[in-house]
Amino acid sequence: MKFVVVGLSHKTAPVEVREQAVVHESILGECIRRLVDHDLIDSGVLLSTCNRTELYALSPAADAPERIFEAFSQWPHELAFETWKRYAYRLSDEEAMTHLFRVAAGLESMVVGEAQILGQVKEALARSREVGGVDARLQVILQGAIRAGKRVRHETSLGRRPVSVAHAAVASARDLLGDLVDRNMLLVGAGTISQVALNLLRNQRIGRVYLTSRTLERADRVATRLGAEAIAFDDIGGIIESVDIIISASSAPEHLFDLPRIEGYQARRAGRPLVIIDLAVPRDVAPAVAEIRGVQLRNIDDLRSIAATNLADRETAVGPAERIIDEELARTRHALAARDAAPAISALIQRVEGLRDAELERHLARVPASETGTRQAMRALADSLTTRFLNGPIRALRESPDPVFEASVLGDAFGLDDSPPS
Repeated sequence: MKFVVVGLSHKTAPVEVREQAVVHESILGECIRRLVDHDLIDSGVLLSTCNRTELYALSPAADAPERIFEAFSQWPHELAFETWKRYAYRLSDEEAMTHLFRVAAGLESMVVGEAQILGQVKEALARSREVGGVDARLQVILQGAIRAGKRVRHETSLGRRPVSVAHAAVASARDLLGDLVDRNMLLVGAGTISQVALNLLRNQRIGRVYLTSRTLERADRVATRLGAEAIAFDDIGGIIESVDIIISASSAPEHLFDLPRIEGYQARRAGRPLVIIDLAVPRDVAPAVAEIRGVQLRNIDDLRSIAATNLADRETAVGPAERIIDEELARTRHALAARDAAPAISALIQRVEGLRDAELERHLARVPASETGTRQAMRALADSLTTRFLNGPIRALRESPDPVFEASVLGDAFGLDDSPPS
């Protein structure tokens, strides 16, 4: 069984490519079910965020990485296959597992150590579970990655000083406008990124905050909780003159802000400086908006410089995080090997108990039925000896650094037909 990672990320593909590869969260499970039904994978989890779209899967095929890579047409996306081939990668087995653990720990993120990715991995796993797309082995692997991510958060400075794309967005706004005190802001989207950004901006003593979302009802619900003012998207024109910053992080499939719309806003604002930070993938803001006088547009890839600075500041925490990942990888590999050895344990128990029952019945045949005490004592002795005999080999098998090899030795020693191969 091969463990495979196929996908692309901010390290290999620009935002204009990544936004075409996004798979909406509502159909992540359906996509996994489709791949399983087409016999391309045995089980899988699909993670799709603004910075990566990756499939983590188990397949019995020797050429699994190539088959899954070529099966990109089974994913619901808008990316041409020729573009996919140019920017995507495929990893297998040890390399693939290490990559997944690093992703969950935030070491592969644009802003190293950002906390949001761990929750996204958990959510992707839950979506796949809902459609029966996760088997026991993949569950062990994903849980190991999640455990590594949690430990990195709790045991290193990456966790004590959390940084996300929202942090980078706020830092960018501060660099572009200087002091953010009393600056008014429009948040587009009521998701996690928008909420984190608002909390961070509160520390900068931001001014008035407006929030808009897919529906006014949802915007109002989130705005009430965050102390913002909800507005309908079509009413933005009425408040735009007072806004200095727009942070947009919606899940819209196409541009919310095109060139004519922002030109209209700037006309009302008399060309005053307007900072727009587009954190959405697909992008909410048309790239041509950057050409409008007074507008400073930043998208998610423009935050790379901040991410690079963040990495330099956190180099001391990366080493401990990588050691945690190594420990959890070893723990997960052992758990997988123990699962592979489980049939040998079952076969050993059946073999020894079968020998016990056969020998016991042979000797009981010589004891009169009336001697119930003797017969009970013989059964108790046989059970006790069997338990004591099995305890050592089973414990050694479970605790062995190489359970599969130990299972093979037991299989040869006891003639266990069901023991797994070495």
